[in-house]
Amino acid sequence: MGPPNPPPAQPPPPPVAPQVDTARANIRWTTSVDHMNPFAEGRHYGPVLEPFLARVVGAVIKINPLLAPPGDSHEDYLRWNMLFHTSNCYRMPDSRRSWMKGRKEPATHPRLTYVRIVSRSFPWMIQIPARDKTVGVTCGEILDGISAYLYGDVAKREYENVSGRLKRKIYSAYIHNRSTDPSVPGGSLGEALKRLDWIGNDTRFGGLVVNDEFIREHCGDVLPATFELKCLPSYPLTQQELHEQQLRQQATRSRNGSHSRSPARSGSGRSSARSAEQE
Repeated sequence: MGPPNPPPAQPPPPPVAPQVDTARANIRWTTSVDHMNPFAEGRHYGPVLEPFLARVVGAVIKINPLLAPPGDSHEDYLRWNMLFHTSNCYRMPDSRRSWMKGRKEPATHPRLTYVRIVSRSFPWMIQIPARDKTVGVTCGEILDGISAYLYGDVAKREYENVSGRLKRKIYSAYIHNRSTDPSVPGGSLGEALKRLDWIGNDTRFGGLVVNDEFIREHCGDVLPATFELKCLPSYPLTQQELHEQQLRQQATRSRNGSHSRSPARSGSGRSSARSAEQE
């Protein structure tokens, strides 16, 4: 007999997958997500929700810190006298340039297709829709929407139905806002009573806040995507602020040509505080 046949060769062991430190990987992934800015510009981050849907799913709506009331540090916030167009708004601490950085950031997280605004300083509700529903309402659209609404005319019946005390306050603001004081627009506002006259001296943008208690009191219910606008007392401009405001206004006029801004009117039945006072 010949030598015995050698046993068949064993197949090679299957390749072993490299060990992965899943805990470390999860930490890296979580940290990366946590560091993503929820208020980043563009369409690449987060869904855009209808306010009703946001309420149904129980989404906690957060306001972009840029739109929040100034903090104690007073280092990074929007400074804007709402009597003037938003081109006169600037972002502290750079008071020499009209506000640009952050205009296209989403106003809320999650992003919303529209936002509603109410205030203790006026009786109306402002609804601001997103120009692009794939992006949601932006910070710039919030301020532009407030400005356009405040430049609208007050209906005659609205003015006639308020108390005598409030009428005197509105009339005083009406006269002052059309004076030659450099801190007001002056005669360019025209004769019609504007909603911005209604807010009296509280013309400084004080930010948006979530205030369910006030929303319920003002609207009868806690409406989704509805925030309170803080209107703060105005203050006299310093010489530096006045100079910088004039430079911004000149730059705006240069961009827009010689045509002045003509705010949209609210329709018929507009009121003139002067004529109402004379009556």
